[in-house]
Amino acid sequence: MTNIKSNLGRSLYLFSIQTILCVFLLSGVALASTGTQTNPASGSGLLLALAIVYFSRKRPIGGWLLYFYIQLYLGTLVSLIFIPQVFSNLNPTHWGNSLLYVMFFLSTVPALVVQFIVLAIATRLLFRRNGENIKYLRHALAALVVASLTALAIDISYFSKDPAMFFDILTLVSGVIWFLYFSKARRVKMVFVDKSWRYKPYSERRALSIEDKKRLRKRALISALITFVLFFLLMGSDLKSEGKPPDIDIFAVPIWLAIVVAVVAWFLPIRKKNKEAVASNIESIASKENDT
Repeated sequence: MTNIKSNLGRSLYLFSIQTILCVFLLSGVALASTGTQTNPASGSGLLLALAIVYFSRKRPIGGWLLYFYIQLYLGTLVSLIFIPQVFSNLNPTHWGNSLLYVMFFLSTVPALVVQFIVLAIATRLLFRRNGENIKYLRHALAALVVASLTALAIDISYFSKDPAMFFDILTLVSGVIWFLYFSKARRVKMVFVDKSWRYKPYSERRALSIEDKKRLRKRALISALITFVLFFLLMGSDLKSEGKPPDIDIFAVPIWLAIVVAVVAWFLPIRKKNKEAVASNIESIASKENDT
């Protein structure tokens, strides 16, 4: 059945807009992959999402944490429109090749089930704020990453010319970003574990040495370049497979994603060398020598 994989991929994508980019920007990505003219409202949607993040930053469920829940529930509501199509595409009678159907099933259903699990656990976390539920959510997001990797591997092997592979990558990136967020973010720990949210200590800037800043700039630049090249190649491959000429979105989408990845790479914690331990050992050795 033609375009089943592509159509269901777009349906799943609308449900799983769980990336640091806003919902409207990713909708623009979907339109770009189909050759449809991108709506100018997508840019204003991005600004609106960033405004929500900024003006809600002082609240416990605010900032990027609020954005996580907004896009989670909004994506779920949008996905309900496509539920009948999803079930229709999963009908094995629409397929003439049993192996392709099995691969299609394995590349879509596990990721879809895990996404609903993420929704359920994230909702439970709002009402029962504790470290155990955060652990469950991290496990669910890790499972989403595994399911997305599996879907991507299957699509590369059996549906390499299908645009749905692009959405597998978006879901994978989304899962990785939110897994890191719920593993490392101070807000998550203060709101759900310590239950001692105060904006002032949360907003205090981390102390960075000149060496730390150099490492962060290098990490952000490398991450941005890799992301840009990867998605630039994907956009070009997608347009070529559909026989369509390139447009401005072939640059816009990779640039936006590269910027987001660079920002994430900058704010993620850095692994510092254990200078204090080294200094302590030197002092210990020196004191022993003095004693002798």
